[in-house]
Amino acid sequence: MLNPHLWEKRKIMKKILILLAIVTFASCSSDDDSGNVNTNEFENIITTLPQGEWKVSKLIDGQSDHTVDFETFIFTFKEDGTVMAKNDLFTENGTWAYDNSSSSSEELVLQFSEQIPFDEINDDWDIVSVTNSQIELSDISGGDGDVELLTFTKL
Repeated sequence: MLNPHLWEKRKIMKKILILLAIVTFASCSSDDDSGNVNTNEFENIITTLPQGEWKVSKLIDGQSDHTVDFETFIFTFKEDGTVMAKNDLFTENGTWAYDNSSSSSEELVLQFSEQIPFDEINDDWDIVSVTNSQIELSDISGGDGDVELLTFTKL
C-alpha cells in the first residue's frame, strides 16, 4: 500500500498537470493561422533605401532584358517616400512605399510617370531580398504571366 504522504503528492502533481494542460490549451487561439500572418521580414527596406544612391543592375521582363534602359540613371530614395531618378539629361520624380498589407508577400510599390522607360518599373514589386547593398524584387506580369525581376544595387 502507498504511503499516504506519497498518495497526496501524486494527487497534487495530477492537479498541476491538468491545470497546465488547461492553461496551454486556452492560450491557443483559433486566430493563430500562420498562413495569414503578415511578416515584416523586409521592413528594413524603409531605412536601407534612403541611405545612398542606387542603380538598376537588373530589369528582366520575361525574355526581355531592359537593364540597359536604366544604365545611366542614379536613383535617390528619400525617407518621405519620394524617389528621384537622374542622369546627365533627364530627371524623373516618383514615389516609393513599403507595403506589408498583402497576405502573400511584402511589397515595394514604385510609381513614376508612364514615360518610357519608367513605365517598366511602375508596379507593386514583391520583395525577394534586402541587404545594405542590394534590393531584389520580382513580379508576375498581369498580361502574360511572365516573371519580372528588378534589382537595385547601391553605388
